[in-house]
Amino acid sequence: MWLEGLLAVGAYGGAIGLISGGLDLGEASGNLPFGSLAFAGVCLALVNGLLPTLVLIGALRQRRWAVPGHLVVGLTLVAWIVAQVAILGPPLHPLQAIYFAWGWIIAALAARLLTPQRA
Repeated sequence: MWLEGLLAVGAYGGAIGLISGGLDLGEASGNLPFGSLAFAGVCLALVNGLLPTLVLIGALRQRRWAVPGHLVVGLTLVAWIVAQVAILGPPLHPLQAIYFAWGWIIAALAARLLTPQRA
């Protein structure tokens, strides 16, 4: 759950930076959908901010859907990074590699929760 909380905080921060124009992607900005940093920021906030926030709240409230929700968060982050690299192009930024691994770690931990434990 800590990984998701930190992911959400980072996504909200990045979204604010993109929407406000405080975060500059340089020439890669032209590759963004609609060429819009604001649109990218809103997508970032929804996908990697709101989704993990909702799953985290569900986990804290012990909702049954939260366990598969953790898997969705992890795999969504992995897909986000793959799409980001495809859209923005190489070279791979170290943060992209870190978040890619982060997504797989969240997914692996969720898979452990979903797998019945043998005695």
